[in-house]
Parts: sequence; structure tokens; C-alpha cells
Amino acid sequence: MNMIISRTERLMKNYKKIAAAGPLLLMLFLFDTAFAQDPKKQWTDGEIENVEIEIMNEREITLPDANRNFEKIPPRPSEPIKPPITYDFQSFNFQAPQINPQIRPLKLKQENPSNVYGGFVRVGYGNYVSPLLEAYYNTRRDKNKLVGAHLYHTSSDKGPVDDRNSGTGSSGLSVFGRSFTKGISLSGNAGFENRTTHFYGYPEGTEVEASSIKQSYNLLKIAGALSNAKNSDFSYKLGAGVSHLTDKYDAKETEFDVEFSSAYEISEDSKINLKGDYFFINRKDENVEKKARSLFVVSPSFAFVPVEDLKVSVGFIAAFENDTINSKSVHVYPDIKAAYPISPSVEAFASLSGGMEKVSLQTLSYENIWLAPNVPIFHTNKTIDFNVGLKAKLGNKITAHSGLAVANLKNWYYFVNTTADQAKFTTVYDGGSGTKRANLYGALSFVQSEVAKFMLRADLYRYSTARIGEPWHRPTYKVTANAFYNLYEKFLFNVDIIAQGGMKAQEPITNNTIKLDAAFDLNFKTEYLFSESFSAFIQLNNIASSKYPVFLYYPVRGFQIMGGITWSF
Repeated sequence: MNMIISRTERLMKNYKKIAAAGPLLLMLFLFDTAFAQDPKKQWTDGEIENVEIEIMNEREITLPDANRNFEKIPPRPSEPIKPPITYDFQSFNFQAPQINPQIRPLKLKQENPSNVYGGFVRVGYGNYVSPLLEAYYNTRRDKNKLVGAHLYHTSSDKGPVDDRNSGTGSSGLSVFGRSFTKGISLSGNAGFENRTTHFYGYPEGTEVEASSIKQSYNLLKIAGALSNAKNSDFSYKLGAGVSHLTDKYDAKETEFDVEFSSAYEISEDSKINLKGDYFFINRKDENVEKKARSLFVVSPSFAFVPVEDLKVSVGFIAAFENDTINSKSVHVYPDIKAAYPISPSVEAFASLSGGMEKVSLQTLSYENIWLAPNVPIFHTNKTIDFNVGLKAKLGNKITAHSGLAVANLKNWYYFVNTTADQAKFTTVYDGGSGTKRANLYGALSFVQSEVAKFMLRADLYRYSTARIGEPWHRPTYKVTANAFYNLYEKFLFNVDIIAQGGMKAQEPITNNTIKLDAAFDLNFKTEYLFSESFSAFIQLNNIASSKYPVFLYYPVRGFQIMGGITWSF
């Protein structure tokens, strides 16, 4: 490449190109320019002469290809470490200083002492000339002692048969107390009770005076108990009591009871239980000589968890008695219980046991108040009692319970009308192998705090007797229901339903079997709270006005209504 330009322009352009090409070419260019001038000519200040420069660029630079084959460096062989490394693990204990945080628990609002009621008085009146009086008093706000009293009277001057000839009544007064110390708790009670009725089961059309068929039971009792006052691995309770029963005729019965129960908790899953009861009964009647009857029952058991979630209790029951109707005086029964949760909400349970059930004039009169004088009384020997069933929780408010119980009852008592007076009852006992009883039952309950409650239970019974014709006055089915509702904390509603049937009775003259009418009793009660201390109530009993018989020749009252007031203090 050849270029011919003016001296000044060539120098400026060539300078820029050579400077861009590199410092080396720039130096060569300056050297060549200096020595290419005519030596004979001198530089003139500020003047650059025009010269001609020829630059030849014909050389081509070539480089050989680079070799990029890299070789991997082989790993260095490992060498054993000498001496070998050893590790020593030592536990490290760190003791932090105790911290006592100042926590202030949330306290409930202090209740006004005037709003805590220790007693109430209730009075009422209803048809059939039925007055009601009830009073209760209890000491308040004392952590070391508790004292109270209860008084009640309820009666109906008229009844379902011939007005005053079927009147009934019940009255009672009792006092009780309890004291607490750091180690023990002492309690005691004493009371008097009177129950009055008439033998109104006489034949229709018979003219009798109410005073001649009146029956009255008076019961005086006193009892006390000693127990531990706080929770511990060993708990116990020892109690004793005495009662004396008399009626309008010549019957007298004195009963002395001693009971003991204890439990020792070995661990969270195992416990030893011991229970013992002693009954001494002394009875005298018009044609019954004074005779002492005794019954001692002891039942030790051991509760444990053999496998996860399975709760088992194994023991036995031993009874010692002197009833003449029994051929043996010593009886031994198994006492086995088990429970296992099938799911978090369903539990299965089973038990196998037995025992000697106490029977006295006092227990019989509470079941049938129209007893004749001189009734035979013997204990019931429950030779076996097997029970199996399920318990379920349907949410937090509903629980269900169902099962089957099968028992064999030797010398179980039944009520039959006497041949001398159909209005009075005597007892007959099923001897030999005894009565076999099967009970299929189910129960359902619902609880919504203190606002609503509901309970329903149904029982189905089947009997097989050995030496008597029929299970006299024993129902074959029974249904009970109760419902409670609190409306705006002003209106309280309560409903009760009782239905039973299938009972049979023996006609005293012909000995024929009579089927008794089924019973259906619907009761309703409502109470209105005027204030926290004053309320009024209305109670309706036997709304269906069904005069069903509880025993042969003994119908109940029809529709009953009662109203009254309650004052709390």
C-alpha cells in the first residue's frame, strides 16, 4: 500500500495510525522521520517541511496450533496415620440455676357471700288434699366442717280407692355433719322417718274404716364413718350404723351394719382392693320369735393391666351367713372384671361375679309397703352373675350403654296376696336351682352443660323359675326417660316418663294367674325463677290419668296437680 500526501497531513494521519498500531511502530516512525530529512537543511521554528514517506506492510505472522491435551494427575496413595487417632466421649453435666418465675394465676371473680345459698324452703299444695313441705339447711364457707339438716313432709289425704281409705304420707327429719383435718375425715348422720299407708286392696264394695286398715312404719337410724381426707396411695373408709324399724303392728327389727373398704395403689396400672361388710339383724314379729341373723361378706381383688389398654380385676367374694333356708353357711364366688377400648370412643366390658344379697324387713317394706305381718325373710343367693356390654361416647355430649346380664338367683323372693286378706302380701321364695334371669338393656344420655339434659333407658327381662309357677309381680320390660331444659335461666322444664308391663299375679283364692295392666306414667314440672332466691313451680303427675296397678288390687292415683313456691336463703 503506497500513499502520497502533503507533508503535514501525512504526518498527522500516519501518527494516528502508528499510535493505534502500537508503541514500537510509533518509535520507529519518529526515528525514521528524524533521520530522513536532508541533513543540509536546518529546522525552521514552527515550520514542518513536506516530505514523502512510503510504508510497506507485506509481512504475515503465523503461529503453530496449540496442543490442548491435558493429562489427569493420578491420586496420591493414602498413608496410614501413625499413631492412630482415638476418640474419648465423656458425658457433660450442666446444672442450670433454678428459676422461680412469678406467675399470677387467673382468679375467678370473688363471689358475693350473700349469693351463696345454704338452704331453701319449699311449700306446695295439690289435689287429693296433698300438702308439701320441705326445708334444707347447710352451713357455708367453712373448710374444716360441714353441718346440715333436712326436713320434709308430703302426703295425700285421699287416694284412688274410697278417698281417705287409700291416703298415704311420708315425713322425715335428718341431721348430718362432717369435719376435716389434714389426715382424716369424720362424718355422721342421724334421722327419723315415718311412712304411712292404708291396706286399700280389699274387695270392692267392702265397708271399712280408714283407721282399721292403716299401716305405719317408723325408722330411727344413726351412722358414722372415718376416712382419709386427702388423696394418697392408700385409701380407706370405715363406717358403722344402727337402725330400728317398727310398724303399727308388732313387727320390730334392729339392724347393725359395719362396712370397710380400702385400696392400695402399687403403680399407675395396678391396685389392690379390699372390701368387707357385716350385717347383724334382730327381728321380732307377732308370730315370729326373736331371732338374730348375721351376714359377713369379704371381697379382695387385684386390678392390673396385663397388655396395653386392657384393664383386668381378679378376685373372689366370700359370704358367711346363718339363714336356715340355705343348706350351706359358707359361699364363695368369682369376682372378675375386664374392660378394653375397641376404639377411642367405644369400650367393651365383661364381668363374672356373684354374692349374697341382704334381705330384711326394712328392704322389703321399701319395695312393697303393704306387707302382712310375719312374712318370711331370707337372703338371696346370687350364685352367678355374668354381664357383657359396650360403652360408647358419641362426641362430647352423648354417651350410650348397652349390654346383656344373666344371673342365677337362689331363694329370690316374690310377692303374692295372702289367702286370709287379699289386701296384704307375703313373700314366697324360689328354691331348688333358683330363678334364671336375663336382662337385655340399653341407655342413652345427652348433656348440654346446665341448659339441657336427656336420659333414656330400656330393659327387657326374661325369667325361668324352678319351684314357683310364675315370677309374680316382676315386670318383663321397663322404659324410663327424663328430659330437662333451662330456658333463658328463667324457666326450668322437667319431663319424666315411666312405662312397664308384663307383670303377673296369683289370685289368692283360686291361685289363677292374672296379667296386670301395663303402666304408663307421664310427669311434667315447670319452675319460674322470679329472682335468684325466689321461684314458683307447677307439677303435673300421671298426666294420662292411667290408674295402672303397682301390685294386684292396688291402683295408683289418677291425674295429680300441685303448685308451690321455693325460697332460697
